Amino acid sequence: MGASRDAAARLLGVVRDVQQQGAAAALRSRVDIEGLAGRPASDVFLALLEVVCPPGGAVDEAIARQAMLDTIAEQAAAGVGTFDSMTSDQLNEFFLDVVARSIEGRVMADIGGRGISLPDDVAAIERAQRQLHEFVVGCTRGHLGSHLGQLDRSTDAQMDRIVHQIYESAFELIVAAAEAAE
Repeated sequence: MGASRDAAARLLGVVRDVQQQGAAAALRSRVDIEGLAGRPASDVFLALLEVVCPPGGAVDEAIARQAMLDTIAEQAAAGVGTFDSMTSDQLNEFFLDVVARSIEGRVMADIGGRGISLPDDVAAIERAQRQLHEFVVGCTRGHLGSHLGQLDRSTDAQMDRIVHQIYESAFELIVAAAEAAE
């Protein structure tokens, strides 16, 4: 998950800076895209997408990019206001959603890439996918979310270690579910 972890680290840096310096200063200093302050959050996140997850690259980079795009679309549909008006909790939620979707996407790609057999029963596959989603979201919010309240004391290495542990556990879970359904 190297590229996804790198993208998450860049996004986390932006979240940290917004919480410490404010939106306008963070956008100017971290990603050099000033002029977006006061704009809808989805516009700002789309601009950040180009910096955090640039187009092109390997599958892992595409997974991170898609995770961020899906999270942006969900926030836009929910009617999140301007980027400047987002609370720390909303920024943290955005970050956690991107990480969870990245982990889930990486697990699904690895299942296909490693030739792991899934049952022929569509309902069983849907149950396994739901179980994976719930597990990844729960772990991400539980394990990683607790560190977001103390960003100034959490290192990128600690965050990276947590994300890797969640990925490994999620992959093992989906493989076990697939084997049990056979």
